[in-house]
This record gives sequence, C-alpha cells and structure tokens, in this order.
Amino acid sequence: MTRIFLVLSVLLLVSCSQSVDIQLDPEVSVLLSNDSEQSIRLTSKDKEYLSLNVWLNKHSSSWQPTSGRYRGGVYLTSGDYGIQITENHVVLYSAIYDEPKAIYIQKVGEGELSGMVNLGKY
Repeated sequence: MTRIFLVLSVLLLVSCSQSVDIQLDPEVSVLLSNDSEQSIRLTSKDKEYLSLNVWLNKHSSSWQPTSGRYRGGVYLTSGDYGIQITENHVVLYSAIYDEPKAIYIQKVGEGELSGMVNLGKY
C-alpha cells in the first residue's frame, strides 16, 4: 500500500510541474528587498545577468505551481513575468496584473545565483 501511495505521489508531482520559457529583456532593473529605493540596472554584459539567463534556460522545466508572497532576495521584471531570486528559490510572478501574483516556484541549488542574491550588499 505504501508503494502505491509513493508512486501516485510522484506521478502527481510530475504531472503538476510546468515548463516555462523565460527570455530576459536586454536590460533589466533589479530591486533589492533590503532597500526598495535602490535599483540596479543589468544588461546582457553583466555576469549576474548572464548567470540568471543561463540558469533560466537550464531550468525551464519542473516549475511548481505556487501562490502567496515570498520575502527577501531581489526582484526584477522581464516580459510578462516578475522574477524573485532568493537564496533558496526562484519565484515567478505574473506581472500583467496591477498587483503581481506568484504563479511558479523552483528550488535553487546551494550557491547558484548567489551573485544575484548578493547584489547591492557590497
């Protein structure tokens, strides 16, 4: 019985994951959660931009549906998405509404995207 439950749980998780193709705009403004007045502009020449772009391309699948609000990290918008990067997750927000709504989340490996998370700390 436990095996059946485990197999059904795995199938349910796999069937709930989504593939999302996110193309970063050529220039993005990054807002820092610890200083909402400060904005940092990144272009395709910046290492943090390149790191995020590579990560998004590599992790276009296995996004899990989510809702609510998440704290910390940095936030940027690109196209129809708001993207929040924290030490542990990347959260995608639907940016087409007046109030952004969290729609997908994916775990970030240890040390991945640390350059983005640490923007403005130094």
